[in-house]
Amino acid sequence: MKKLSRGVLIAFEGIDGSGKTTQIQRVARFLQEQTYPVTVTHEPNHSSKWGRLIQEKVKKHREEVTPETELEWYVKDRKWDLTQNILPALKKKHVVLVDRYYLSNAAYQGALNTFSPEEVLQKNAFAHIPDLWLILDVSVPLGQARIKDRDKKQNEDQLEYADYQEKVRTNYRKLAKLDIGGVVQWIDASGEEEELSDTIGSLILEFLSQF
Repeated sequence: MKKLSRGVLIAFEGIDGSGKTTQIQRVARFLQEQTYPVTVTHEPNHSSKWGRLIQEKVKKHREEVTPETELEWYVKDRKWDLTQNILPALKKKHVVLVDRYYLSNAAYQGALNTFSPEEVLQKNAFAHIPDLWLILDVSVPLGQARIKDRDKKQNEDQLEYADYQEKVRTNYRKLAKLDIGGVVQWIDASGEEEELSDTIGSLILEFLSQF
């Protein structure tokens, strides 16, 4: 088992359909094959009370849940994930891969016209800063095409959804230019799955070499 000088936190970000979850799973297996100790977590986390509330809200389209309440749930879920998963794994000097982190909140909640992305970042100032941000970028039409089998919305909702995702993608571009801490890598994720995995795996191996 390879030993790192300290734990390393890597956050995978991107709009819906960018391939984050698939790539994080493939990269985790690759790093384990390279004998790195790896911990994978996801936000919102289905093991936390707050994560389950968020997932229920999304699944049932609960419009009565305000953006303020939803953001509060995300913050509490993140504190839970930090305590239960992220910080203990970093203490063990693992490579920690998180599928969505607070940059997602800034991009998504910041697209609701309730908060600015900067305000959302401020509310997450308590969170451990990733060593590396990987922002997987695809066009909104491609992202929609990738998730069409899971998307049950009607056509008129699709137009509204696409408009929202464009705002999210724009927010990611703005956030990537801010001083958010850590190294930010913007990755074209429009190519083939295996080729993208090779690119990300090589990038992470090079990054980990400094530890």
